[in-house]
Amino acid sequence: MSDDWWDTPGSPYAGGPAVQEPPPPLPPALMERGDICGPYATPEQLALEAASAALVRLDSGLAASSGAVAAGWVNRMAIEEATASARLNGILVDTADLRLLAWDSLDRAPDPDLAQALPLYDLVRRIAARHPRHLYTPRRLAALDRVRQTRAAGFSLWNGAEEDVDAEERWSVLQAALAPDALTRFRAAPALVGAAAFLAHWHRTRADRTAGAALGRLLAAWWPARQGLVHTRHAGSDSVILEGSDTIASPTHPGFAGGPVLMPSVGFLGYAMEYRPDRDAGWLLAFLNAAIRSLARGEVLLRRLRLAEVRLAEALRPRRSTSRGPQVAAFLLAQPVATSGRLAQSLGMSGTAARTLLDGLHRDRLVLEISGRDAYRAYMVE
Repeated sequence: MSDDWWDTPGSPYAGGPAVQEPPPPLPPALMERGDICGPYATPEQLALEAASAALVRLDSGLAASSGAVAAGWVNRMAIEEATASARLNGILVDTADLRLLAWDSLDRAPDPDLAQALPLYDLVRRIAARHPRHLYTPRRLAALDRVRQTRAAGFSLWNGAEEDVDAEERWSVLQAALAPDALTRFRAAPALVGAAAFLAHWHRTRADRTAGAALGRLLAAWWPARQGLVHTRHAGSDSVILEGSDTIASPTHPGFAGGPVLMPSVGFLGYAMEYRPDRDAGWLLAFLNAAIRSLARGEVLLRRLRLAEVRLAEALRPRRSTSRGPQVAAFLLAQPVATSGRLAQSLGMSGTAARTLLDGLHRDRLVLEISGRDAYRAYMVE
């Protein structure tokens, strides 16, 4: 790209000295009615208002939810974000298959595309488990990759990067993509506008080629939290410490109840042709519309989990002081996939008791059976 859409003349966030221009005159009809809002209702401004309101609304809902619901929301949305991000990378996978594979419940060997998508899920979970201050400096970002690679074989922070990129070139590009002067300019804008600008800058510096497009989307997802528009919640006293994918060996991974509320790739499902951060024209509006769609999906998921929490609390109401009903409910809410073996191991139950409990909840339509197998059943709550 020869020009930066951020520096397009007339942009309020362009670098250099600002040129003060008089506002355009109001149309006569609007002046007569006293309507001063009409001239400023551009598609980008309307989309920014809607997306910002949805982001804050969803963040507030998550902050007011229990630890099990918040953790369950992050776990489920991470799978959807990984699936959508894989599709933007040209890897076609099914969300249900990735969910089963990530939680060790797939009844067959994964096909090549599904095997490529699993590290993307690991990447989403790792980035979601970090604080924003660890993500926007080249040294800390590179250190995150070195530390994590010693814990999980096959994982790379640079998922999707071209294979012919050496470490020196990647370091040089990261310094350009995360340059302090560029980040300072983005901080002057509304949070979601800054996220769109960051992702465009990531592609413009060719960091998508050297460090991976998926990583750029996740850094853009964290930008509103960096700007303070949403909270950066970590596991609280009521959070549930549960196991996650065996490909992730991190004690903080399953208990994290925060993370980026915005999952940008989800918003581009069905709209992949609009994902062109390398183009000036139309990118801001496309990103904001995708954010609206992603946040709408997040709100629907949160409502379903809250409703499931109420129904499970009623069905598993403690009848004795030693009842494990509340712990079972929290387990089912927090984990995208539940099996009798995992439930028994986590809560110290017998396998028979866990199977009987899950079968009863399935008969009452409180959980869904998703494995399609009689010998080894997997369930989910949503």
